[in-house]
Amino acid sequence: MKITKYIIGLAALTAVTSCEKDLELYSDPTCRLNFYYDIDNVGDFKPEMARSAYSFVYGDPDIKQDTLWFEVETMGFVADTDRPISLVQVDSAGVDNAVPGKHYVAFTDAALSSHYMMPAGKARTKVPVIILRDQSLKDKAVVLKFRISANDSFVNGYEQLSTRVVTFTDHLSEPSRWTYAYPYGDDYTISFADYFGDYGPVKHQFLINETGEKWDDEYIDKLMTGDSMYLEYMLRKMAKCLKEYNEQRQAQGLDVLREADGTEVVIEDPYA
Repeated sequence: MKITKYIIGLAALTAVTSCEKDLELYSDPTCRLNFYYDIDNVGDFKPEMARSAYSFVYGDPDIKQDTLWFEVETMGFVADTDRPISLVQVDSAGVDNAVPGKHYVAFTDAALSSHYMMPAGKARTKVPVIILRDQSLKDKAVVLKFRISANDSFVNGYEQLSTRVVTFTDHLSEPSRWTYAYPYGDDYTISFADYFGDYGPVKHQFLINETGEKWDDEYIDKLMTGDSMYLEYMLRKMAKCLKEYNEQRQAQGLDVLREADGTEVVIEDPYA
């Protein structure tokens, strides 16, 4: 019986060893490049993750340009030399597309070439996009849609992870996270707009004035992914502040707070 068990075990071990010998080593020399997102797999990607918004209005009025950083990641082997990364603008229909040299530093600008590199021995790095504070941004927002472009070092990876979109301006504009669908449970999502209602620049400025916070993508993320009790507290507090502010205006013979198109600014306390 012991001999039989030994023979069976030996046969199983031999089969496993044989299978291991049959496995081919990964040898595909193709290197692919994606924008990096902190997700477990590509199936977790949502299109809104690729969008972001920026406004110069939050910063120093003397700043003439700013740098946004985007993380990229390779698929395939790392290399022992630096490898160039190529980006290209993609125009979008129905929007004001950013103009290179006017609204942002062109991706082909020689001064940026050393920054568009995957360092030797690395599989992930950050690349800069330099946006310019053109006077036209006082009156409008522009859209910069750009994608990874194939070159001698990299081909495109997953199509979903190949493009980014930045909307930027020099006045208050809707943060991309205002209507972002945050996961809530297994099959349910909720957005910041579900709490604070439709976006408007007058509402946005009111929130800034009352709290000293920017109420930008970063702050909204902090609220929506943090303590839900604090989020509800902020909602009730801002609703109360708006109610008191409107009462003060009406006592002075003024109308309630409204957007430029006449829409009343509304922040509702669900418990009131």
